[in-house]
Amino acid sequence: MKPRPSIYIPELESYIDSSLVYKPNPIFLEMEAYAKEKNIPIVTAATGSVLSHLVSLLSPSQVLELGTGLGYSTLWMAVGSPNSKFLTVDRHEEQASLLDEYAKKMGIWEQIHVKRITASVMEFLADRRDLWVGADLFFVDCDKITYPEIFRILWAEAKPGSSFLFDNMLWHGRVLHPDPKKPSDLAVMSLWDEVKSQVSRYTLYPVGDGLLFFQKDKK
Repeated sequence: MKPRPSIYIPELESYIDSSLVYKPNPIFLEMEAYAKEKNIPIVTAATGSVLSHLVSLLSPSQVLELGTGLGYSTLWMAVGSPNSKFLTVDRHEEQASLLDEYAKKMGIWEQIHVKRITASVMEFLADRRDLWVGADLFFVDCDKITYPEIFRILWAEAKPGSSFLFDNMLWHGRVLHPDPKKPSDLAVMSLWDEVKSQVSRYTLYPVGDGLLFFQKDKK
């Protein structure tokens, strides 16, 4: 039997993001251009679309996002579920504040419920448990080195039935051959080990850099 040919061929992902993903607001294009110009990492348009779709189906009351960036993923989710309350955390205030500007340009600032907090993700989780422990959905897209510890904290403290999304779980393909000298490679592989050993069911969406979804069992 011949090996299945991979869809990961040059330029396909760019074509998907530019030509095949439905974007509900043209400001997303502006954000993509700005991120490229300033070399700011954001999720791909395909990932944003999947996030928006999943959140629309889950309809969470409260979403905690760890890693705001410039608000690209936040706004995709907010468009998908405008009645949800979003709390997004990032230590870079100037960059994260662009979220507010883009939401106003989109004309949705008054309709969505987004609160930004400027803080270290790990310090926020330790010091402000009262703000996040009741969340229904957690989206994690911050420093990969912190992924295993974030999982352990959230998995232990989150309420039963909560949903989780972790981005970059293919880690630019390095999950195939992780470099034992790179802490980020080891952290992503460690998170995979944690999920496989503790989560009953999970789904990897192979969009962008790999979006992992799972839920905490209801008691």
